[in-house]
Order: sequence, then structure tokens, then C-alpha cells
Amino acid sequence: MIDLFKKGLFTGLGLIIVTAEEVEKKINSLVEKGKLSAEEGENIIKEFVQKSEDQQHEFQERISKSVKSAMASLDIAGREQLENLEARVASLEDRVSTLESLRLEEEKKGQ
Repeated sequence: MIDLFKKGLFTGLGLIIVTAEEVEKKINSLVEKGKLSAEEGENIIKEFVQKSEDQQHEFQERISKSVKSAMASLDIAGREQLENLEARVASLEDRVSTLESLRLEEEKKGQ
């Protein structure tokens, strides 16, 4: 499911890049024809790029929230939960190993 979201995100980013290039070409053409000043053209391009980046960030946040919501509703453990469980298991393995060692030492003493 996450791969599907990544593919969609990258497709969207590709479209933004292509669109930005097209906007830049058209603005540069208007500047060359004297219909816009170079400064106006640069400002329009900067504004377009900024708005695109803002929309991209907003889109990423929405996707992230949707994925988290889907994982929660499906009761799927997240990375943090898995890491916590791995740490607890490792701790328990250490304790079991220590107890087994103590038990073996006591058995040797008892013989």
C-alpha cells in the first residue's frame, strides 16, 4: 500500500516539475517579447515554484495522515511499536540467558 502512495507521490512530483518547466518557458517567452519585465517574470516563476512546493508539502501531509489512519483502522503496528517490541524481546532474552546461567551454576554447586 505504501508503495502505491509513493508511486502516486512521485508521479505528482513529476507533473509539478514538467508544469514548472512549461510555466518558466512561457514566462521567458513573454519576457523576450517585451510583454513582461525580467523582474516580473522572475517574480511570477518564484511565486509559482513556492506555491507548488507548498501544495506538495500539504499533499505529503495528507497522504501521511491517510496512511497512518489506514494503519490504525487495520490495527497494524507501526515502526516505533515494532522497535519497542524488539527492544523488549532482546531484554527478555538477556534476562532468560542470565537466569539459565545462574541455574546451571547452582546445579553444578549442588552436585
